[in-house]
Amino acid sequence: MDNVGMEYTVRKAVVEETEIQTNLNILFLLEGTMTVEYYEERYQLQKDDILLISPGIPFAITECQNALYGNASFSSYTFAQITSSRNMIFHCNSVIDVEKSYDGLREIFLELTKEYAKRTHQTKAYTDSLLLRLVDILVEEFQFKDIGAKLDFKETDKRMKEMMQYILANLDQELSLNDLAERMFVSPSTLSRVFKKSTGQYFADFVLEMRVKNAMNLLVHTQQNVTQIALSCGFTNSASFNRAFKKLVNMTPIEYRSNSSEKTIEDKTLNYNEENVKKELEKKGYTKAKTNNVEEIFVNLNTELQSNYKKLWKSIINIGAISLLANANMQYHALYLNEQLHFKYYRVWNIFDKKLMITDGTRIGYYNYDLIDQIFDFLISHKLTPFLDFGRRPNTAFRSSGNSVYLIEECIDFKSKEIWKHMIADFINHLVLRYGIEEVSTWKFELTRNGFHDKDVADNRLYDDDNYNFFDAFKIFYNIIKQKMPNAEVGGVGGTVINDKKYLLGFINKCVKANIKLDFVSLIIFPYVQSYDNDNGEYRMLSGNSDYELSIIKECKDILKETKMESNTKIIVTEWNNTLSNRNYLNDSCFRAAYISSKMTKLIGKVEAVGVLGGSDWISNYVDSVGILNGAVGLISKGTIRKPAFYAIDFLNQLGNILICKGENYIVTRKENGDVYILTFNQSWFKNSYLFKDEDLGLKVVDSHIYNNDKSLQLQLHIEGFTPNKLYCIKRRTLNNEHGSALREWKKFEYDTRLIRSDVKYIQAISIPHLTQQKEKLNQDNTAIDLDVTMEVHEIDLIHIFESEE
Repeated sequence: MDNVGMEYTVRKAVVEETEIQTNLNILFLLEGTMTVEYYEERYQLQKDDILLISPGIPFAITECQNALYGNASFSSYTFAQITSSRNMIFHCNSVIDVEKSYDGLREIFLELTKEYAKRTHQTKAYTDSLLLRLVDILVEEFQFKDIGAKLDFKETDKRMKEMMQYILANLDQELSLNDLAERMFVSPSTLSRVFKKSTGQYFADFVLEMRVKNAMNLLVHTQQNVTQIALSCGFTNSASFNRAFKKLVNMTPIEYRSNSSEKTIEDKTLNYNEENVKKELEKKGYTKAKTNNVEEIFVNLNTELQSNYKKLWKSIINIGAISLLANANMQYHALYLNEQLHFKYYRVWNIFDKKLMITDGTRIGYYNYDLIDQIFDFLISHKLTPFLDFGRRPNTAFRSSGNSVYLIEECIDFKSKEIWKHMIADFINHLVLRYGIEEVSTWKFELTRNGFHDKDVADNRLYDDDNYNFFDAFKIFYNIIKQKMPNAEVGGVGGTVINDKKYLLGFINKCVKANIKLDFVSLIIFPYVQSYDNDNGEYRMLSGNSDYELSIIKECKDILKETKMESNTKIIVTEWNNTLSNRNYLNDSCFRAAYISSKMTKLIGKVEAVGVLGGSDWISNYVDSVGILNGAVGLISKGTIRKPAFYAIDFLNQLGNILICKGENYIVTRKENGDVYILTFNQSWFKNSYLFKDEDLGLKVVDSHIYNNDKSLQLQLHIEGFTPNKLYCIKRRTLNNEHGSALREWKKFEYDTRLIRSDVKYIQAISIPHLTQQKEKLNQDNTAIDLDVTMEVHEIDLIHIFESEE
């Protein structure tokens, strides 16, 4: 086998015209971004993405930004020799494929890049061995015998790939349209028509062009004479080869070889300089082994920069519609969350729910508070402070943005402004009379404008009025509460800045002019951006911005500054999650735990509070809510199984009240007694391809490869400031897929939805973080402890260091 038929190079990406390669090429993006147009589709590659370009299929780099990519290239003849087959078809595209892991290929590409940049071996044997391993993984993991069915490719696309593969692997043989048609089980006329439509060429012309292109490659890269090359490319003699070559290239084969030698095979774009690329690779660390991400962290416990901070995650938990608290199961969960996680406020909405039968909305007076009194009696008797959202929203759950499982209007339809206004005033008076002004003044009162759900749903109006204006309603609401309880905190508007920025700006301006001093502005934050296409019109898609929350909060702060709203107006994120969906199994996974840990750490000091959506899976119970988990947003399941998100809040709660330092993957804190608490997390957001997908993937999402980074993360912590000659105990709690994930434990039962109670109890008991302990004695010259924490993707670890008795 001639190893000239396979090679690995690294190049700077440049925009190129569409061309057809005779080789099979596998592109690996090392740096930057790059858009490749391939078979009439455009794929935006990001760092670590992999794309296989089949031989004979047109492709081009259409856009690139600081892109550096590796290319493993195999001639069709060499590939056929390696695999002992001329008929294999592959699909290898990490941009759109979420079902397979590309980690094995990435590891080989990084090792190929290291060898390419540094050349640590004397011969090409090591590089060739890596390329052969690459082929092995392709054959074993990325070969599709029924690619059309597996990936929903068009039948024509499938057949074209088969034809190209066959033609280019058999250029040294006699090729005829009739033979190929017989092989493809179609008539020659049908094949000719499909071929011409797909390639723009007749079969014979295409084969001739591929033979010449293959010959061009051999003329440049081998020492074979012209006759040998002619025969190996399927020409019967050198005369016919010369005629065909000159017709397509406008020079003879000998002239082409001579010109190529004089130009030293210079890159056609003149931008490719091998030595400069190698220097760049070395500068960026590609000459070093890259298995895990490694970060060194130096911590000084005695730093002057340490400060007290507010644990913003402890302030609010979202319970849901207030009527849910009439049910014993939700009451139990509210008490459980209070006992275990100690939230300060318990946020409820749809206060005027039809099921509570307070009024029918057609008259003033004669209100029935019996049912809602029972709910408030429960809250107050157990010292659960209410956070009341008086806005109107449908009872709903989403599978994905814009795709609801159910949507039910449950709020009372108030027939006029006066009826609604009297209801608010009478209800506030009732609460004060029943529980006392001192108690009720500690609650939070919010009026939200439902700008996130479908605006066609009852127009989201709080009452019927031809001249309805939300600001008018808010002014009534604000004045009634402030006149009765001046010390009570009142705020709104509950919108999403990305959807309602213009409205929010106008609303705050009106508040300033009306001398309404908002105690807080409430925001709803889900990581979505507005997009548009011709088929769907406007729609929401997941954002690729890893600092989405910070950017939204900055926009809100800019609005408050621009409108000159009171400087002490707080920003409260009342509802927040990684997804809108209440049927997304990522809500039950370690992904969400790492997401909460990472984002809460970033948001420290940025807002007053963040309310996780939500507390219990009962928030969206419906006929489809079968199984012990169903992708709902609760921290605990309906059966009180603690999800990874629950443990994320628990770990955050255990942090000390003094902040020493924090970074992208960690936060270091201390308690007044000197105990050190460190939370580490390896959070990864989605790759670009997932951002465009419908989130309704069901249980497939659990094992999908949809993240930007699947690698482990190694943190090497060097912590100074301990007392010498002391014995320290180091406890580590680990939450990952093996420890603390009920979803993974349920998988061992094959996601059976008919488990008996004892099975559920077993999963509940076993789904807890792993706990380990070690001790370290410091000598008289040592005040530092070194920790090595290696985390798999979406793992979080809580480390507690304290003095121990000897």
